[in-house]
Amino acid sequence: MNKKLAAALTRDDRLEDAGMHADDRSTCHTHQSWAEDCEDRHRQPTAGQLLAEAHEIERIRRS
Repeated sequence: MNKKLAAALTRDDRLEDAGMHADDRSTCHTHQSWAEDCEDRHRQPTAGQLLAEAHEIERIRRS
């Protein structure tokens, strides 16, 4: 991570804590990168994916 990205992440974190909406970030807190570099990783889960995940968690708990 370069200094410019680190500074931008810190700035966006502070602005978000102060009330800025997360969608207005220029950086991605999750991936510690520029927002445009990881926007395709932030897809909304489908109902089928959530249901499959819930079933998998339940299967693991029963094991």
